[in-house]
Amino acid sequence: MGRDKLRLEVGGEPLLLRACRAAGAVCGELIVAGRAAEVPGARAVGDLRPGREGPLAGVESGLAAARHPRVLVVAGDMPFLSPELLRYLLERPAAAAVPLPGGRLQPLCAAYDRGLLPLVREALDRGERSMRRFLESVEDVEYVEEEVLRGFGDPGVLLMNVNTPADLETARRLAG
Repeated sequence: MGRDKLRLEVGGEPLLLRACRAAGAVCGELIVAGRAAEVPGARAVGDLRPGREGPLAGVESGLAAARHPRVLVVAGDMPFLSPELLRYLLERPAAAAVPLPGGRLQPLCAAYDRGLLPLVREALDRGERSMRRFLESVEDVEYVEEEVLRGFGDPGVLLMNVNTPADLETARRLAG
């Protein structure tokens, strides 16, 4: 989108702050990985592998920095996350709990056991960058289907990412 999209505002608040507010409502610790963004109440951690960007590298940084055994991972460009949905994901017993609405994997709105850190590191060492391929290597994944997600609201809104100017316009309209 030509600029730092996480600073773009939806409903009068930057995208990153909206996502952090939802996560902070259910987490005892808030970590912002991969960026030096200032978020009140959050601890910023840099990439452990500078130059190797991507979601899996961010997950590695977050899991390595986390103090709790269960870690919630959310993308900073998801403006309509529900604390109730995030709490549900954290409470699932699987090593990874990942939404799968309409067959579309949402690995950046998911809960992971910190014990997956060695698998993340092995994947990155092999040159893997895909969250989807990483999850294929995890034995204990619970995919949360659309029917369950609907109990928390419209999955298309709850799990919306702002990736394009049209997405931003839609998010602003939905936020009122």
